[in-house]
Amino acid sequence: MTRKLDLNLLLALDALMTERNVTRAAARLQTSQPALSAQLVRLRAMFDDPLLVAGSRGMTPTPRALEIAPRLSELIGEFRAIVQPDHFDPLTSEATIQIGSPDAMHNGLAASFATWAERAPNIRLAFIPLTRLNKPDIDQRMATGQLDLLLTVLSMMPERLHTRHVSTESFVCALRGDHPFNKRVMSMEDLCALTHVIVSPMGGSFVGDIDAALAEHGMARKVVASVPSFMLATNILYESDFAAVFPRTLALSLGSTLKLFELPVPIPTGKIAVGWHERTHRSPPHKWFREQLIDVFLQRKRADEPAKVIPGARIRPR
Repeated sequence: MTRKLDLNLLLALDALMTERNVTRAAARLQTSQPALSAQLVRLRAMFDDPLLVAGSRGMTPTPRALEIAPRLSELIGEFRAIVQPDHFDPLTSEATIQIGSPDAMHNGLAASFATWAERAPNIRLAFIPLTRLNKPDIDQRMATGQLDLLLTVLSMMPERLHTRHVSTESFVCALRGDHPFNKRVMSMEDLCALTHVIVSPMGGSFVGDIDAALAEHGMARKVVASVPSFMLATNILYESDFAAVFPRTLALSLGSTLKLFELPVPIPTGKIAVGWHERTHRSPPHKWFREQLIDVFLQRKRADEPAKVIPGARIRPR
């Protein structure tokens, strides 16, 4: 039997899959909670599946719902692209854009928020940490509308996303501003003599690229703490004699509060990229914001042409 297509039901399912909460999904659709609950009953009958099951942290999608969600989001995105007016004005747009990114990259964008708010006063930006999310998790959230844009290392980008390489990040050794280590150049022996905290976004790792580089020289550092964010690591540095390996951009943004040194041994750089799903590829507000975001990195690249790096050298704030 052919089932009658009801676009409103599909929009309801898309909102429920995105919000995982009836109250928030109803607000998103500008409808009442009872009306949306009634639509969910009809959706369950249509698909002969519970679709979303109530849990302690909101609604949990069934395997059938997870199978449907990516195709549904793409379908709705294409439909909106068809009916959306050609003209887009950032001054009047009321879009909400959800950006997934590590906390180290949020910090580097702080100076841009006032500019974005002036250019698009009613667009809301939600920066969402990627802590403990792997590639499949990120892919699913991009497909189902829980994330609209990614700003992270290229290696974490799901393969089917559109991507734009915007920056190459190097790393430095960071100490608190009044740390007793006060040499002009940090050697490998100096680095290994310090006590370290490591940032592990996925949680629990005590090994980073610097450890592999030191091991090639028969050396090892002492890591006593593994934390999930650079914000926490920074606060630990402020209150201790610990050291940490930080992204250069983040470390420089903290100015004189930290004492910075080039690493005495080279480690791989990180390629930073902006990524987006096909469902937002043609969406005017999303396209506008990703162009703004990419432009921030292009301007930074022009302004911050790197000087010659001397291994272990003290880095002076500009």
